[in-house]
Amino acid sequence: MITTLLALSLTLLTPNAGAQARRIVIEEEVIRGKIRKPEVTLFVARQNLDTDYQLELHKSFLPRVINSVNKKPF
Repeated sequence: MITTLLALSLTLLTPNAGAQARRIVIEEEVIRGKIRKPEVTLFVARQNLDTDYQLELHKSFLPRVINSVNKKPF
């Protein structure tokens, strides 16, 4: 990969006589490795843990849960 980039940069830096066409040959490179999964770390400070608020449920979600259980999975 590095050799391909080096060859490409040298091709672009060499001066051409007049308006000659340039030919760039790029070969296939195979990259092998493992794809890493993203990791997220969450820190919650104590000052953000305020429990003075009240949550109100405007509409029950139980009918949707029951319907999803009654449906076939596939």
